[in-house]
Amino acid sequence: MNENVSLPRSIDEAAQALRDGAYSVTDLTRAYLARIRALQPKINAFITVTDEHALSRAQALDDELRAGRDRGPLHGIPVVYKDNLDTAGVRSTVGSALMRARVPERDAAMVHRLSDAGMVMLGKANMSEFASGSSGVNVFYGNVHNPWDLARAPGGSSSGNGAALAADMCLTGIGTDAGGSIRQPASRCGIFGLRPTFGRVSLAGVWPRTRTLGVAGPMTRCVKDAALMMNALAGYDPDYVSSLDAPPEDFTRDLDAGVRGLRLGVIDRYTFDDIDPEVERVLRAAVDVLASLGAHIETVTIPELTGALEYSALFRDVLLYEFHEILGERYRAADKRLFGPAVHSDIERGAQVSRATYERILAERPQQSAAVKQVFGKVDALLAPVLPNVTPLQTAPPEVWALGRRFNLPFSFVGAPSVSVPCGFALGMPVGLQIVASDLQEALLLRIAAAFERATDHHLRRPPLDVQP
Repeated sequence: MNENVSLPRSIDEAAQALRDGAYSVTDLTRAYLARIRALQPKINAFITVTDEHALSRAQALDDELRAGRDRGPLHGIPVVYKDNLDTAGVRSTVGSALMRARVPERDAAMVHRLSDAGMVMLGKANMSEFASGSSGVNVFYGNVHNPWDLARAPGGSSSGNGAALAADMCLTGIGTDAGGSIRQPASRCGIFGLRPTFGRVSLAGVWPRTRTLGVAGPMTRCVKDAALMMNALAGYDPDYVSSLDAPPEDFTRDLDAGVRGLRLGVIDRYTFDDIDPEVERVLRAAVDVLASLGAHIETVTIPELTGALEYSALFRDVLLYEFHEILGERYRAADKRLFGPAVHSDIERGAQVSRATYERILAERPQQSAAVKQVFGKVDALLAPVLPNVTPLQTAPPEVWALGRRFNLPFSFVGAPSVSVPCGFALGMPVGLQIVASDLQEALLLRIAAAFERATDHHLRRPPLDVQP
């Protein structure tokens, strides 16, 4: 066994080392498990660490490589799943006390796909209870801490994924996103996060926060890793009612194409409005980088983003209404001590929304989505913040964390794909640039993000953590 595995910076680097014999899948898995043991007391990124499962799986994948069976670029690569994804034989709590003993019999469709691709599950990531919240607070499993500053939160609700990646406790992870739950922790933790087009990735076997807003996607340390993950994740699933039957594609194909000649839109009275000056400074510098690479930066107007698609109304009248529909009956029948403050609040607020209000908004949705997406006749993609503020202390009140939905939920509502790419630091904390495109344009988003990544080094910076237990 190789005792001196240097943790890789990317899936590509790990894959090459595995095939060169620099280390085995088992060596790599042991190295990550050691890192998890060292940092879990500080970061609290996991609800369940699957040591025995991971090592058994790693040995089987080593045997396959020795026998000449290579499943592809994800063979032997460690992965972490948010704890709302079903994992057969491994508890899947959805971050809740109510589900503390829940052990699914089948894998979620995404887990099945990635297992077929040869990935090794290290564990189940901590998350906001029932995905309620944007801070990483969990009163039952403990709060997740941001590796860049342990007094600050990593964002949520895919908080454990974001923190684990930033702290090198894993190489990639799967998060879910309804109102920003991939993009926010990606931005807060200085990693890459992709929210695909609604329906692009199957949610079969994922506990739902909502029915019409949620997606799942990769959280990674670089853009190409996300593209490789999407190659395995995307595809039609007859068991998922909202699944899109889109043609298969290679999401790595345009990563080196650059941005010269692309039209990128800055949104008037939106992109730079009402955000912290430190965040604005970083975002303007990021836009300048893209311009220096040959992109045409154009100002566009999207009135719906400051009108009909105002985020707080969408949160209450759609997301919380659906959350109440999904969980309300079980909530009322259960011991209320099994729920934390965020869930109590979300259920109460969702119960106050009338069905008529909800149905009216859904009826208007196609028209509103079309109005927003008209802009893609003028520009190839949009540029916006992921978050308006420097990462707050974990003790900040709920209304501070709620601000994060402002630049996330409207794009979720219209179903557009978007990414958070590390673009700099404000007061020592990471900042993410959000890039948004039209339906099924994930490859374009990855192309733009990859060009920005090559021109900067933000994604290479890591928090100065002491790894000793």
